Amino acid sequence: MGKCEEWLYGKLVGHGEVLSDDIRSAARQAGFTRAELKAARKALNVKTFHQFDGDTETRNWFWYLEEQA
Repeated sequence: MGKCEEWLYGKLVGHGEVLSDDIRSAARQAGFTRAELKAARKALNVKTFHQFDGDTETRNWFWYLEEQA
């Protein structure tokens, strides 16, 4: 597992759904590029969730890891 994968796993495991904008901002501050984060997200099979307010889309997207059985 690469450094960015380890970092992303630590940010997501046990934390439920995390706002993707917060993850991206923290990744930049940690020195990871957008490409590194995208590759780590794909390698970890990170799932996404788009928040709705009733029938209306919000700008909020969340990332999460599926529970391992």
